[in-house]
Amino acid sequence: MKRVTTTLKLKFLDLNAVKAEMFNQTVCATTELANELLRISPKERKALTTAKVVTPLKSALSNQVIRVLKGKAGQRVKHFKVFWPEVNNQNWKLHKVGSTYSVSFPTIQGDKRVPLEVSSSYYAERLERILAEQDCERGTLKLMKLRGCWYAVVSITWEVPEVKSTERLGVDRGQNRLAVAATRWGRAVFFGGGEVAYRRRRFQKRRAQLQQAGKYRALKRLERKEARWMRAVNHTVSRRIVRFAKAVNADVWMEDLSGIRQSRQSQKARSDAGKSRHTWSYYDLEWKVAYKLEMAGRTLHKRPAAYTSKTDHRTGLIGKRSGHLFTGQDGYCCDADWNAAILLRKTRSVMNIARWDGFSCPLSLKEALPVIGRVGSGDGVVGNPLNSLVLCTARSAMNPSQLQAVGS
Repeated sequence: MKRVTTTLKLKFLDLNAVKAEMFNQTVCATTELANELLRISPKERKALTTAKVVTPLKSALSNQVIRVLKGKAGQRVKHFKVFWPEVNNQNWKLHKVGSTYSVSFPTIQGDKRVPLEVSSSYYAERLERILAEQDCERGTLKLMKLRGCWYAVVSITWEVPEVKSTERLGVDRGQNRLAVAATRWGRAVFFGGGEVAYRRRRFQKRRAQLQQAGKYRALKRLERKEARWMRAVNHTVSRRIVRFAKAVNADVWMEDLSGIRQSRQSQKARSDAGKSRHTWSYYDLEWKVAYKLEMAGRTLHKRPAAYTSKTDHRTGLIGKRSGHLFTGQDGYCCDADWNAAILLRKTRSVMNIARWDGFSCPLSLKEALPVIGRVGSGDGVVGNPLNSLVLCTARSAMNPSQLQAVGS
């Protein structure tokens, strides 16, 4: 069983002006208390209790502020513009009357019970699990105001049964295509990146105009808008990838793209928001795929990124890539993007990612060695057939007599 933690953003139903003002006062009081505590030295802060602070807040709220500022947040932040009120799992309750859900929690005016707007079966299912208290643990509740609307942001943890996968789904991320997901036997789903690049450039042009005009508030709003839009795109892509993985009963394999932004890129490409790797939200997509897979009882695996698109799909040997042309060691030529998936047109590396365990050594191979003349190297990736990748896996499957024959 896997333990999965997720967050529910629950909007309040028909919130009137009186309660909205009460929430504003609560936020102001928690922010004021948090900034007062930041003026105290970290050593004195660790000895604080609710009895030693003066605040109109209830102890459940003030105690949580103290607990947060005793941790890393109190070391990183010098001043809070907004500190959202938060209570632990013992100080909020979920209720249901008829078909209406409501939540009660402490405010500056005492405990209040406020109805929730639950229009999705996804949220209703999880709220029912909280009420039933079946393999579901409540976390904290945070009161937040997002884009003019008040929300109760609740974290919950529950157990998800693990699913035994019989297939592998390779997922290649990129800029021309946001992602390409393919099985070892050829079935694939494509997610184009043309529209994303186009909109990135539009946002970039608009940011330059606002910055030149000195409209910095509008610039911040535009940046938040771009971030929300990109997160929504990644949510859609990750949801479809996980749906595809469930349909073919597969775990997901991805390239390990750690440090990709530090790789070389021309100044012209770097200055173009549609091509720059600094605007490529590859990690956000990976994170969303990972937690959605966890909720489905499946696993995300990572494989080294080196040479995945240069590996011959027939033999697993490293060839040469020149532009869009791939050339194998035996002279075999084809489109480099098409090479990785054989029957899939213009697909980069997804078949090789899904099949990597058949061709390579473990993920401990952190850095690829030079391509030519490394047949005898234990960590090399290229050579004449059999190359060290195939040989590494082949040796593990041989008996001692076969190993002696290979060594001779």
